[in-house]
Amino acid sequence: MKLKAFFIFHFSFFILLASCGGEGNPQDNTVSGGDTKSATVNAPGTLVEERTFRNNIWNSQSPEVFEIDITDSNAYYTFVFTVAIDTAVYRYETFPFYTDIYTPDGTHRHLTPEFPVKQYGRWKGEMRDGYRVISKKLYEYFPFSKGGKQRIEVRQATSQFNLEGIHSFTIDIQKAELDFEKMRNDRQ
Repeated sequence: MKLKAFFIFHFSFFILLASCGGEGNPQDNTVSGGDTKSATVNAPGTLVEERTFRNNIWNSQSPEVFEIDITDSNAYYTFVFTVAIDTAVYRYETFPFYTDIYTPDGTHRHLTPEFPVKQYGRWKGEMRDGYRVISKKLYEYFPFSKGGKQRIEVRQATSQFNLEGIHSFTIDIQKAELDFEKMRNDRQ
């Protein structure tokens, strides 16, 4: 009798689990994070990847994780972020996000860049395929402290709410061309 009850319970549990699969409710606006829309085969020391979000919603609990292989830790790197926004839904003046960079030995750097998407109430960037596309060079001479595979986590910074109106964002990291005159002028 106990064996029969055991099988009935587990069979019912299995059916319950199996019924939870599938695509889910198409009206469901929750997302687990970005789906890779476009990624290039990156040469060492470069990264170009775009993430797009189902229903134009970036979940507050889902970091986007990238990897870059730094072969020259003495070089400087440029970070450019591009965001595509559904302006009918998006309600912020900035693109609120932060990045965490983890080196192979576990060293951690936390960066909170400023990324305004409006200036004096007007959208920046240009319209492309129905979205406002805005690019910004966030770090021009960024040093990685160590070589090897770096893990970069990008999180939206509203922390408790899903970020609605974000269609996609692209991260582009390239080795910087050093302009010593510009660097000297930037420090003054």
